Amino acid sequence: MEEEVKKKKWYQKKWVKIKDFQKLSFLNTAFSLFFNLLPFWIGLLYIISIGKWTDWSRFYSNGEFYLYSVSLISSSYLIYHNNKLKATDLSSFFSIFSLFLIVIVSILYALLSASPQVNGFIKWASILAILLAIPIFFHSQLISNRKSPDVVEARGEEQETIMKGLK
Repeated sequence: MEEEVKKKKWYQKKWVKIKDFQKLSFLNTAFSLFFNLLPFWIGLLYIISIGKWTDWSRFYSNGEFYLYSVSLISSSYLIYHNNKLKATDLSSFFSIFSLFLIVIVSILYALLSASPQVNGFIKWASILAILLAIPIFFHSQLISNRKSPDVVEARGEEQETIMKGLK
């Protein structure tokens, strides 16, 4: 028994217990970010490779970050909406918040498209939009990948805790 405890890897220790659904959520988020933002990544690599880097404005000045944000938040909305149990559920709050953000970000994109003059507000609003979209998407992945409670596993963990306490 002691050898099994010693053989545990660093990420299996008690203080860094990462559950399988959390790992899967992180991987799904990374995968989605890579492919949803693929035009950005390719553009960034291209600009760096030809040596014509000026600043970040070429990536947000046409509203790309708004579009990426709406894409991620829309996917999140579907997950929140499908997983809400009742109107007062926390997923319901995230569902409503996601819809609110989709509308706001879409309005900002429409305003930028109608008047393509980039100012400080456009810059920070587009960066804020993408920075909000990523954790919202990750949280939706956590909700989507979380299994319903496994009573047998929970009871096993409780018994293990009791046995450790008796030693």
